[in-house]
Amino acid sequence: MTGAAGGERSRLIRALALSRRFHLYLARCASPRAADQLVAKLLAELPQLGRADVHLVRLEPYSGRISDTPLTDGELADRVLLPLLDPPEELRGAIHLVDASRATYRDTAAWARFFSLWNEKRNVLGPSRGEVVVMLPAALAPVFAAAAPDVWSIRSGEYVIEEDGSARGAGLEVSAQGSISFVGVARGVLPSLSATVPGNVGGRVDDALLLFRAVSPLALFGGDLVVRPWVDDLLAARWAGDLLIEQRGLSDVEASIEAQRELRRADAMLAERSFHAAEELLVGLLERADAGSTELTAVALSDLSIAVAAQDRAAEAAVHGRRALSLVNVEPGGAGVSAAVSPGVTACVLRANALAQWCLGHLEDAEQLDQTLAAGIEASAEAARRLLLPVVARSRLLRLLERGHVVAVREQVPGLLDPGPQAGSLRSSSVAADAITRGVIADLEFLSGHLDSSIREHERALVEGTTWPDEHASLPRRGEVAMALVEIVRGNEERASKLLGRPRAPPAPSDWGELEPEGGFRAEAFHAVTSGLLAMVTGDPGGASTWFERARGLVADWGRCGLDRRSRFRAQLLVELLRTSLEPEGDRVLASARDLAHEAEALLGSTAEDHMSRVLAVAANREHARRLARAGAGDARSVAQRAATLARPLGGLGVPAWDELLRAAERSL
Repeated sequence: MTGAAGGERSRLIRALALSRRFHLYLARCASPRAADQLVAKLLAELPQLGRADVHLVRLEPYSGRISDTPLTDGELADRVLLPLLDPPEELRGAIHLVDASRATYRDTAAWARFFSLWNEKRNVLGPSRGEVVVMLPAALAPVFAAAAPDVWSIRSGEYVIEEDGSARGAGLEVSAQGSISFVGVARGVLPSLSATVPGNVGGRVDDALLLFRAVSPLALFGGDLVVRPWVDDLLAARWAGDLLIEQRGLSDVEASIEAQRELRRADAMLAERSFHAAEELLVGLLERADAGSTELTAVALSDLSIAVAAQDRAAEAAVHGRRALSLVNVEPGGAGVSAAVSPGVTACVLRANALAQWCLGHLEDAEQLDQTLAAGIEASAEAARRLLLPVVARSRLLRLLERGHVVAVREQVPGLLDPGPQAGSLRSSSVAADAITRGVIADLEFLSGHLDSSIREHERALVEGTTWPDEHASLPRRGEVAMALVEIVRGNEERASKLLGRPRAPPAPSDWGELEPEGGFRAEAFHAVTSGLLAMVTGDPGGASTWFERARGLVADWGRCGLDRRSRFRAQLLVELLRTSLEPEGDRVLASARDLAHEAEALLGSTAEDHMSRVLAVAANREHARRLARAGAGDARSVAQRAATLARPLGGLGVPAWDELLRAAERSL
C-alpha cells in the first residue's frame, strides 16, 4: 500500500515496534478488511523491526456468533473486557487488539457501555502491561471519546487505516512468523483466494467489488420504487372495481358502458401482469372507440403504452403515449392543460408517458412529465397530496441518482424525513413510508462511499418498517440483502454471510403474488447475486457461478411479470458480466463479452443520460478489451479506448467508485 493511508499504517507499526511498555493507540479502520490487513502486517513486520518475541491478542466479539442480533453486554464483557483487564500472566505484556471494526449501528449502545466500564477500570492497565490498539470504525470514535474520556485522554496516537486492495486480491493469509505468536478470540486465518478463474484472481475480485460499488442496489433491484407513481392506479386495479374509472376521472357522457367495462378489464389484466391479453383487449377497444370519446381513448392509449412497454417494446409505447398526450393537449414540463379533460385522465396520460420515456432512457423527458404530474398533485386535495407526493419524491430522487446528480439528491433528502412546518404535505404519516425513504437514503450513502452511514440507514429502515404494507412485502428482504452487500464491500464477510443465510420471512399471505408479483423475484435475484459476490470474495468461484446462474433464472422470471424494464435490464447485464468474468478463455466467451458490450451500449441509449447503465457499459467494454488482449486481437486497444471514453462523464460527480472506474479505464489504454 502506498500514499498517506499506507504511511499511517506503517507509523502505527513502527510505534508498536519501538514501544516496550503500556501505550494506547487508536486505529480508525475504514472496513473490517482493513482491520484484518493491519493484523496481518503486524504479524509480518514487527519481527523484522526487532520485536520478534511479542504476543498479539485479538479481542474480537463477533467471530463465531450464530446470530446477527445486536451484541450484548455479556458478550463484550466475556470476550473483550475481562481478557483485556485480567489476562493470564503469560499475556500481560502482549499487544492487545480491541477489535470493534465489525460493529454495526445497532451495537453502538453496547460498545458505549463497554467503553464506560473500561473507563471505570482504567487504573487496572499500567506500566506492567503491554500495548493496547483499539480498532474501530470512524462512527464509533466519538462514542469512545464521550463514554471513556479518561481512557481517551491517555491515547498515544491516532491512525487512519485504509484498505489495501492488493493484499486482498493476492489472497491474504495471517500466520505466525519468526517467534511472534497470535492468540485470538477471533480470527487467526483469513480466507485466501485459490480460485482458478482466468487471469489475475485478485483483479477479478476487485473488478467485481468496484462494479457493485458503482451501481446503486436500487438502480438494479428497486425499479418498482421508481415506477410506483406511474403505475399506482394499475396496482390498485385488483380491488378497485367500478371505482377505478371514477378515480381516474373518466367523465365522457358519450363513452358506452361496455367500453368502460372493457377498460376496467384491461386495467385488471395489467395488474395481474397479463400484458399480451391486455394489449389485445385495448387494441380492439381503440378500434371500436367513438371519435368523441376523448377521455376514454386517452386512457386506453395510456394503458396500451404501459402494456407494450412491459413487453420490452418501449419505442412503440412512446408512440401510443404521444397520441394520448395530443388528445389531452398537455405540455410536458408544467405548461398546463388547455383541453377540457378531467385531472384524473391527465394524470393517467402523464404517468404512462413518463414510464415509456424512462424505459427508453430519456430520463430528462420523464422528469419533465413528472414535474407536470407533481404540479397536478399539488393542486389536488390535501389527502391526495399527503399520499402521493412522498411516492413521487422518492421516485424523483432515485432517478436523479441514475442521472448522476448526487449532490442535488443529498440536498433534497432531508425534506423527505423532516420537511419542516412549511411542507407538511410532503410527508406521509406512515412509518413504513419513512422506512422506504431510509432505504433510498441508504442507497445514496452507499453510492457516495459512506458505508457505515448506509448500514445505519438500512438498520433504521428495518426497525421503523415493522409493519410493511402488502404492496411492499419484499422490501425488508431486499433491505437485509442490501446490508449484506454493504458488509461485503466493507470487508465484513462474516456478517454478510449471516445476513444472507437468515431464514426467509414467514410465508406471505395467499394473495401476496398478486399484490406484489415482481417483488419476490427482485428480492431473490438480489440475494443470489450478492451471494455470488460473497463466494467470489471468499475464494469460491464454483459457488459464485452457481449463484449467478440462479440469479439469471430469477431475473428472467421477474421479466415475465415486470412493469419495469430498465432496472431489470441493468440487473440482467450485471449478472451476465459476472458470469462471463468467471469463464475460461475461448472463442465462445470472447463472443459473449462482445455481445455484452453491445447490449450495454444499447441500454445506455441515444441520450446516454443513465449513468448506472453507463457504468455497466464501461465494465462490459473493459471485459471485452481484456478478452481481446488475451486472444492477441489487434482491436483490443480500440475497445479499451471506447471504455475510457464512456467513463469520462462519470468523473467528479461525488461517487468515489465512478472516479476509480474512470482511472481504471484510462490505465488500460
